[in-house]
Amino acid sequence: MTMELSLAEKQYLNEVLKELKQYRISTTERRNIKQQLVEHIQECRDYGIDSIDELGDTTTFIKDFLEIKGIDLHSEIQQIRKSRPGLSLIIGFCTFIVAYLGSQLILSMFLTDSFNPQHMNATFDYHIVYQISDNAWWNSLLMLMSISISCSISILAVKFIGRNR
Repeated sequence: MTMELSLAEKQYLNEVLKELKQYRISTTERRNIKQQLVEHIQECRDYGIDSIDELGDTTTFIKDFLEIKGIDLHSEIQQIRKSRPGLSLIIGFCTFIVAYLGSQLILSMFLTDSFNPQHMNATFDYHIVYQISDNAWWNSLLMLMSISISCSISILAVKFIGRNR
């Protein structure tokens, strides 16, 4: 059955399917629901009834569907939130390392004489992780700045990725 859906009907259908996907409803079940919704929309058009008003809002539809299937909504939400907590930790850690090394490199390029070819110090041993300046206090300050920047960036990355999941 191929029929042209209006913009509101397409949006409603996509929202329902997206929500069902978040609750880990199988693809065959989602396909069946999509087919049933399209048939319902067609019947409403045949009888001159507004299909969106007839179906109600998406949250009520999803809630009713989950109740009919016997899926507890609150436990499902908790399970989705608890799924893969290690992934955020890995993403945060990797982001921290990359941001730390990047900020150390940028700070050592612009705020120290480490990359200056005219400044040669035979006793200075450059290391991007812990020694980017030959002054101890300046090196400590730059490392603290890099750690602060890295913490901020990794927290933002974890929150951004967590919100998009």
